[in-house]
Amino acid sequence: MIPGWKEEIEGEYLEILRKHQELTPREVAARFSISEGCATYWLTELAREGKVQILAVTLVEDGETPWDSETSVTCQGKAFCPAGNGANVEEGRR
Repeated sequence: MIPGWKEEIEGEYLEILRKHQELTPREVAARFSISEGCATYWLTELAREGKVQILAVTLVEDGETPWDSETSVTCQGKAFCPAGNGANVEEGRR
């Protein structure tokens, strides 16, 4: 594991949010060319640490997927996304 990798990733998210104030996970994902699930994962980590505030959530009905197939398919970092492959943060993957 590379020292400081988690802080570096979180710093990138915080920098984007400082510039734009409010973004949806889909908009964050688009800025980083990652899946919406991966963006949601990191935003949730930041919220747990008290660094961001999650202001809204939307119910996903049975049988629906929380992310559209287009953003999950185009994720350039998909193999390294903790939300996409079941890895946890401690494994050091983005």
